[in-house]
Amino acid sequence: MTVRLLGYNIYRGGLNRRALAEVVRAVDPDLAVVNECPKVPLLWRRDCAALAEEWGMRVVAGGRPAGSNLLLGRPGLEVRRTVATRIPQPSMAPRRGVVAAQLRVEGRLLGVVGCHLSLDREGHETEVRAVLEAARGLRGPVLLAGDLNEAPGGGSWTRFARAGFVDPAASVPDEQQWSTFPAASPRKRIDAVLVRGQVSVRHLGDPGVPAALLARASDHRPVLLDLDLG
Repeated sequence: MTVRLLGYNIYRGGLNRRALAEVVRAVDPDLAVVNECPKVPLLWRRDCAALAEEWGMRVVAGGRPAGSNLLLGRPGLEVRRTVATRIPQPSMAPRRGVVAAQLRVEGRLLGVVGCHLSLDREGHETEVRAVLEAARGLRGPVLLAGDLNEAPGGGSWTRFARAGFVDPAASVPDEQQWSTFPAASPRKRIDAVLVRGQVSVRHLGDPGVPAALLARASDHRPVLLDLDLG
């Protein structure tokens, strides 16, 4: 059984909703971890639901209470429990947080965690600790997706690796890895999808969408993961 997950920083709630919908519907994921989802007070639930509908998905968990991280799923996905946590930040700093869910996909358990780490790397240790706490207790393979705001080899990647989260792209040469930022001419791989547990990764990286469309949709390129749960 194959599960398709898309990790995507959509930039300030999704300024180009039409292009975003075109990207996501072309990929047709089972799950989407969204960074910088709609967060306007009193309106964020409506706006997140509208985003999910535009993508042909439904809201699983997250939104403003998760520091603007959102988990969407295809209709019919079984949700066992969810977590939405906001991580305290310095005054005037952007919102940060974690979203997580215990899912059952066609009878098989699967955990998913989404995060968006800060630009200030000094805060990453606290943020990574919060992400790992949200992942604690999730059963089955666990997928961790998000904008880590640093390239592989940075402190957050190392801490996640020590906690058992593997970067499937680490096994291929650097020039073959899928860079994600900036979208128009990507030079950095700062958006990750990491895996904990026994799964077979079929594909990681390029979602197979025209570059011009990706550049219109967001300032980040998305990351696609196809994996076999067995």
